[in-house]
Amino acid sequence: MQGYYRHPTVQGDRVVFVSEDDLWSIGLQGGVPLRLTSNLGEIEFPLLSPDGSQIAFVARDEGAPDIYVMDAAGGPAQRLTWQGDAMQTAAWSPDGEWIYFVTSARQPVRGSTVLNRVRNSPSRFVVEEVPLGRASAIGFGPDGAMVLGRNTGDPARWKRYRGGTAGRLWVSPGAGEQFNRILPDLDGNLASPMWIGADQGLADERIFLVSDHEGCGNIYSCLPSGEDLTRH
Repeated sequence: MQGYYRHPTVQGDRVVFVSEDDLWSIGLQGGVPLRLTSNLGEIEFPLLSPDGSQIAFVARDEGAPDIYVMDAAGGPAQRLTWQGDAMQTAAWSPDGEWIYFVTSARQPVRGSTVLNRVRNSPSRFVVEEVPLGRASAIGFGPDGAMVLGRNTGDPARWKRYRGGTAGRLWVSPGAGEQFNRILPDLDGNLASPMWIGADQGLADERIFLVSDHEGCGNIYSCLPSGEDLTRH
């Protein structure tokens, strides 16, 4: 099937992606994709929940971009936020209770992005700002560990950018522990951090990322300490 595919999210043996401003689902082995939505508004940045049963995404069905959630098999979507400035989904909490997203709501300028989280509950809408300062990406590791991305926007718009707002990654090795910057000497723009570990088939916990420090964007990984940088 030919098309313009964007924003893939993978969980288990399923891939959900965006095409024609709607959500589609297909197995990892291929086959015929199933169209999940037929919305009037634009849909972006789907994220499958940790158990693969739900999809969180940004939609503009009522004008402004907000966070919605729906069953991964299809059906009606439930709107979870009314801020009008949900720029991108960022992550699900490991227990599936919270959906983290990037926003500039209540910030002095649009470019100043922070993380908010909304409770995944159809009966109780709770939105909180995550007290981690400016950020545009987050990933969760074991025992409360986190990787935080700052200025980690769409790499396609920042080819070989080396200025002061290039993407940077910070890691906290456990719940409540201090964040430390990793890969500080890497002369590139870092983006799309993902914490992938033993529960996903790796021998060691590793942080996967996109970097263009060798001239063009490629996928790399490193240990949470920033050591053993490997190009994939």
